[in-house]
Amino acid sequence: MPKSERLVKLITAYINEQISEADFNELAELIKEEEEELSDAVDKAWKQADQPRAMPLNAEGVFSKIVNDPRIRPISPKRTGRMLLVAASLTALVCCSLFLLTNKRSQPAVSQTSIPAKQKDSKGVEKKEVLLTLSDGQQIPVNALKEGIQTLRSGDRIKKDHNQLIYTEDTTLTTNRTSLLHTVTTPIGMDYALTLPDGTYVQLNAGSSITYPLTFQTAERRVKLSGEAYFEVSKHANQAFLVQAKGTQIQVLGTSFNVKAYQEEHDVITTLVNGSIKVQSKMLRPGQQALSNAEHQSIVIQDVDTEEVTAWRRGYFSFNNEDIEKVMNTLAKWYEIDVIYQGNLKGKTFGGTLSRYADFHQLLYAIEQTGSVTFTIEGRRVIVSP
Repeated sequence: MPKSERLVKLITAYINEQISEADFNELAELIKEEEEELSDAVDKAWKQADQPRAMPLNAEGVFSKIVNDPRIRPISPKRTGRMLLVAASLTALVCCSLFLLTNKRSQPAVSQTSIPAKQKDSKGVEKKEVLLTLSDGQQIPVNALKEGIQTLRSGDRIKKDHNQLIYTEDTTLTTNRTSLLHTVTTPIGMDYALTLPDGTYVQLNAGSSITYPLTFQTAERRVKLSGEAYFEVSKHANQAFLVQAKGTQIQVLGTSFNVKAYQEEHDVITTLVNGSIKVQSKMLRPGQQALSNAEHQSIVIQDVDTEEVTAWRRGYFSFNNEDIEKVMNTLAKWYEIDVIYQGNLKGKTFGGTLSRYADFHQLLYAIEQTGSVTFTIEGRRVIVSP
């Protein structure tokens, strides 16, 4: 096994308190080697992890824990000083090992994490189901639909293609069907995609819903969103596409953008990936984000990294030194947990990119290694403290 891979494995075993005495002695020797060799190991591990941004681990804490371990032979002050120079590199390597640890599987079902499963609701429908609500109020678990084109009880035709619903507008119908609405709702811990009757692609994040007509026969294509979704709008030159979200209206002709409008959050956050859109009265350019609040009739425009904003579509959490409560609220929407905050958490932040399909306990452990906060897990309840 190459030295870099061995180093990653040994460090991971150490911080997980699963290292044998023989492996610990090997680790002790490896971390005493030249800085150049450690740098090469970091580079190789970084490429292997394909991690876009490092988690800022507590370098001195992790490094000091190793070099001060009583099982390591005393190190001279000169040697210790030299070793501290590579603490940052070692930290980056630990970051890679954590990323590899949490990302070693390819997107298993969320129910495979070690969080206890929820029970069925009063109607016997699993809460971990994507639901399709028809115009007559009937609710159908999407998993119950067969693959391919089918006719629903309401007479509507729809196609299920693996993990996506696809509508096609029936131009032979003469009746106005804009008043007939369907709604797709995602549970906590699951996202889903659909193609609307006009060809617009929508990807819903967890705990979200979108309501849309079965045909767009008016001058506007209007949908209603609760939660978060990414849109790739089919261009219809004479028919604007409108998204209604918590009192904010987003208008486009053909573009790609992300809207985050969870009911419990203060603002509606609209991010433009490409094209152009109007949020309320403000025009956005690609790479800009609008924070709007209907209650206060305010709107703020800022530049953002669209790759970070839309990381959820590719199966990642991406945080840019965000407030720890905001981070935990995001995790709660995916893992369906209750979060309790204790102590003074002011100024506690987290930055990094983690797999949404990681084991929940490993993910929290990775965050703890930043030295920002600690977690106590009691079933589905997570207590956050300094």
